[in-house]
Amino acid sequence: DQIKFIECPFTGERLAAVPSVRPDVAVIHAQRADRKGNVLIEGIVGIQKEVVLAAKRSIVTVEEVVDDLGASVNACVLPSWAVTAIAEAPKGASPSYALGYYDRDNAFYKEWDGIARDRDTFQAWLKDNVFEKGAA
Repeated sequence: DQIKFIECPFTGERLAAVPSVRPDVAVIHAQRADRKGNVLIEGIVGIQKEVVLAAKRSIVTVEEVVDDLGASVNACVLPSWAVTAIAEAPKGASPSYALGYYDRDNAFYKEWDGIARDRDTFQAWLKDNVFEKGAA
């Protein structure tokens, strides 16, 4: 229902147009945020910048909050106006990596394939690592 057809003003070609995706909230992890609310993302950025800019609200977890981002020439900085909330969460990308902070846990990724393929194994992993972690 959302697909509309339009004519290209340059070629006359018939094109399909769809509305953009606008998530209610984006949640990403980055290296640093400064005390003004700007966020530094380095490494393989993927679509983190785009999802934050597209979302109505955004939550960014970071390795640390600093006075100065220390952004390099090729760094991606999300401006404070695009970020709704920041939470300091060291190791928040683990078992993935955060460039300049820690490496990817490749052993976990190899184990995860087997965990994720079996529903009972996955449910047991959730119980041990998410729902009951730290309880007791």
